[in-house]
Amino acid sequence: MNNKLKVIIDSDTANEIDDSFALSYALANDDVLDIKAITLAPFVVGYKHISPKDSLLESKAEANRVLRLMGIKNPKLVCMGSEDFYSNGYCESNPAVAKIIELAKKGKVTIVALGVLTNIAIALKLAPTIAKNIHVIWLGTKTLLHETFDDSNYRKDKEAFEVVAKSSVELTVIPSYIGKFIVTSTHELKMNVAVNDIGKYLLRLSKNINHENEGLGVKTIYDIAPIAYIVNQDLFDVKTIPVNYLLKEQKKTLMSRRVNYVYDMAPNNVIWQDFVAKITKNKNTIAPPQVYFTSNTYFSDEKQVKSKITPFKSVEEMDADLISRWNSLVGPKDIVYHLGDFGKYNNVKKLNGKIYLICGNHEKWVYGRDFEGFRTKLKDMGFADVYKSGIYLDKKVLAEKVYMTYKAKDCKKECMNLFGQSHAIGGSVKNGFNVSAMYNDYTPISTERVKSNLKFIKDNFKN
Repeated sequence: MNNKLKVIIDSDTANEIDDSFALSYALANDDVLDIKAITLAPFVVGYKHISPKDSLLESKAEANRVLRLMGIKNPKLVCMGSEDFYSNGYCESNPAVAKIIELAKKGKVTIVALGVLTNIAIALKLAPTIAKNIHVIWLGTKTLLHETFDDSNYRKDKEAFEVVAKSSVELTVIPSYIGKFIVTSTHELKMNVAVNDIGKYLLRLSKNINHENEGLGVKTIYDIAPIAYIVNQDLFDVKTIPVNYLLKEQKKTLMSRRVNYVYDMAPNNVIWQDFVAKITKNKNTIAPPQVYFTSNTYFSDEKQVKSKITPFKSVEEMDADLISRWNSLVGPKDIVYHLGDFGKYNNVKKLNGKIYLICGNHEKWVYGRDFEGFRTKLKDMGFADVYKSGIYLDKKVLAEKVYMTYKAKDCKKECMNLFGQSHAIGGSVKNGFNVSAMYNDYTPISTERVKSNLKFIKDNFKN
């Protein structure tokens, strides 16, 4: 008989690095947790200029990456969620909502919510009777002493929170200040965690984040708290409170509704030691490389800054941001196709991945009549290979024939295309789209994003 706790992880996986830590931790506790689904919640953040819908694609790629690094071959675990927030009027069924309803109708299920409560709120609206079978454990709100809550998990979809809070689900709230107690460092990760593929990946993620006071290598891993709670509740102090305290309203009709509120936890080292033990027990898996696409990065190109083509104030700022965004996504074993106008080529040494460069205008100006000499020089620098003109992508990557080239005018009519040349043409043509950095948040784009964009073009640019 399976006595494991049946769990759904509802996460905005690509939002911040702590989501990947939390998902890894949950999957590593496979002796006590039966992860039935990973449902993806929407997010928007200032440093990632993507829509809630596109955020799901980034989260899907990240969730699948963590699964592969953990040696888990079950992509059906990941369910795309809500394409907008409930507070914005979105209340539609989607794979995540459908999965929540399906599992809750079968019996008791615990939903660990690491982001906004959008998916859960919509599931409750569409199927109210499932509430009796759901226990929601949510990382959100701050201290009850605040007149309002301003943490992002609450603020970005307040109405979704109110739906869940006012329903009859069992609700346990872990305020963000509890998660703030869970800290580590890049040194600790390197010494104790980076012993297998997933550990090395988490270390790499931590090196490419530098928010607030984390510049000295100290990292706050908020989202581990809810996972630690379901693994060992004895490490946490909980009290029941009237839901009105969370809703910030004093309606007597709701005073009988009580929820669990975590107000303290065991010392950080107790939880962190368990995290290390669980993550490092996993065997060293061989994760297949991921494929990414970009162009027009213009590394160290002063003209791009002076002409204000890019939003950066200096070349130093531009290079640092481009390299950070690249390395936070691309791993050492991953593959990147760069479709021209790379910039100063010695920057390749600072970038993760095997980089294949298709020549753009800037490359052609440099090599002149000696392409082979140019190609040899760049391969010596660290490029995997250099192509004089466009090439066809292996059909296995995108499940169709795709041509990659620098100029849109060189696209092939018989198939879909990826191209660059950012300053010369917009984002899409009828049989392809622009992978230029300036159109894609100055970050290489994943195969998931490419597939989604190509499907959109096929559906909307029909002859």
